[in-house]
Amino acid sequence: MGEHVSALVGQSAVGELLGMAPMFVAVFAVMYFLMIRPERKKQTEHQTFLASLKKGDEVVLTSGIIGKIEKVEDRTLTLEIGDKMRVRVLKMSVSGPAARFLAAPGAIEKVLPAEKTDAEKKAV
Repeated sequence: MGEHVSALVGQSAVGELLGMAPMFVAVFAVMYFLMIRPERKKQTEHQTFLASLKKGDEVVLTSGIIGKIEKVEDRTLTLEIGDKMRVRVLKMSVSGPAARFLAAPGAIEKVLPAEKTDAEKKAV
């Protein structure tokens, strides 16, 4: 009789696991479409952008430095970041095109009000 009961318990556990399998598949599908797939798409777009870099493009590095590309090599770029100031950086440190990060003139003042000068502070 004990063998018969343990066999039934084993069968019910297997049945419950098989019943939960569609739930695991559904959770994985949701994770794939909400997290994995968009990240892969973003990575592919960035790799395409890095491959299309050419002399004269203005880019922003992950550190926030803005520069104009002077030379493109296999894995590195030479950027001009000032008058006759050049730095050599890895391509993977490029965050994106400068135009994407630079706001239109006056946009920052709309968000952050300018500090008052000493004269304006005394007048108030």
